[in-house]
Amino acid sequence: MIRFFGIHVVGNALVLGLAYYWLGIGESSAATLVWSAALAVVILSVACCLHGGTLVFFRADQPRSLSAAFRTVIRHMAPFLAAAILVAAVYWLLAQWAAYSATPALRIASWCTLKLRKPIKPATVLRAFDLVLALVRWMVVPVFVLPMFSGIAARGWRGAAEFGRYRRSRFYWAAAPLLLLCALGIPWQLVGWVPHVSSFAMEMLSFMTRAAIAYLLFIAAWIFLASLTSPRLPADKTRNRLVNSWWL
Repeated sequence: MIRFFGIHVVGNALVLGLAYYWLGIGESSAATLVWSAALAVVILSVACCLHGGTLVFFRADQPRSLSAAFRTVIRHMAPFLAAAILVAAVYWLLAQWAAYSATPALRIASWCTLKLRKPIKPATVLRAFDLVLALVRWMVVPVFVLPMFSGIAARGWRGAAEFGRYRRSRFYWAAAPLLLLCALGIPWQLVGWVPHVSSFAMEMLSFMTRAAIAYLLFIAAWIFLASLTSPRLPADKTRNRLVNSWWL
């Protein structure tokens, strides 16, 4: 597991470094545009290989081998990439809704003010919209999408429909939102927090410390989440075998 954690530390750093370089690529000519598109595919493929291999590694129906896990996800890279693009499209639609939600928030606030005879601020309704959208983005969608990704990484498109065939940890449904909060929400807030310090050197030290803690927290929470996401036993196995499993 130490080796596995180290692979994630290096692999995610590589993905983030390439993404940072990709953001700075100019698209002033056809050659740079082609290079930008090719690099985007490479970044997405490396990220899918790293995280798809993690999901495969913890599956009970796969050998517990890092090399075998990564070879398996590479064999199913095409459907895994397609599924990732599809989910990215869903998140794009959610982002479009976030940009549009100010209009229905204003209408709902006006309707409530008229019916309740009490002033309702549009900002209050908009905050409620934002809260629901955040829950859908970072908890509801990932909780249901990650098992599908696990199946696709291990078995291709056939694995996308395996959700009901396997039992997952009883803790998955309760722990997955909390682990997503630890992997995404807390690191984001930690990096964005700016403490009041006396010098620029202390600001840089604070930022580097917070960034390192956020990065390691993301990796640890993601590995733990992947271990809960991947299926353990077929759903038709006897309860005695399930009770004897440590993950239950």
